Amino acid sequence: MKSDWDVRAEENAHKAIACDDAQNEAAFRESGERDAKLLLEGVSEILEGHQSVLEIGCGTGRLLEPLSRRFQQVFGVDVSGEMVRRGRERLAHLSQVHFFEIDGLGKLPFEDENFDFCFSYITFHHIPMKSVVRSYIKESHRVLKIGGIARWHFFGRPAGILASIRESVTHKDTWRGCKFTLAEIEGAVRAAGFEIVDAQYVPAKSWRLFGKTPPDIIWMTARKSRKSARSGSLSAK
Repeated sequence: MKSDWDVRAEENAHKAIACDDAQNEAAFRESGERDAKLLLEGVSEILEGHQSVLEIGCGTGRLLEPLSRRFQQVFGVDVSGEMVRRGRERLAHLSQVHFFEIDGLGKLPFEDENFDFCFSYITFHHIPMKSVVRSYIKESHRVLKIGGIARWHFFGRPAGILASIRESVTHKDTWRGCKFTLAEIEGAVRAAGFEIVDAQYVPAKSWRLFGKTPPDIIWMTARKSRKSARSGSLSAK
């Protein structure tokens, strides 16, 4: 995982992060502004605080940059040390933006109840093991403050035997990772202790991209409620 993404960062970091918006720095920045607005749809109204935000899979900070104008402190973690190095250079002028390299195994290097908002966008579908994605969901709950909001983006697949078989035999690596059914994600989010605020399953469009049908998308927004936080504390004991 780590070495694959280091190589991609060295070859062309912008393209590895945003394939369609890697022509130049201006296009890359504009894509970050656009996707930050998409990320915050339905979230800005329910956020209780704007002190701190965490992105899982931040790359070189494409989304951290626009979010630095909305949050006092902005943190990003990435499995690639090369992405982190380039991100620190790219956003060195923003003292409120912080990058951390992680091992990619599902743990986050922060203490409990640190963040108001935690998210991951176009990252989880690069992870080949569902257990790691579920671990990041659990860790999101741990590091969020009570009342904090999480929002994640997944590649989805329909429920059913045929779709399940197709997914089970599809080769997975650090580019084409795992897909989930909506029920799988809802189950993982609730098991982590979250209250689901909104869940959207967006079927693929009918057109084909380079001979392949684009994936279905799942958007999940969840809250760390006071009730779920108490339950998690009791379980830990």
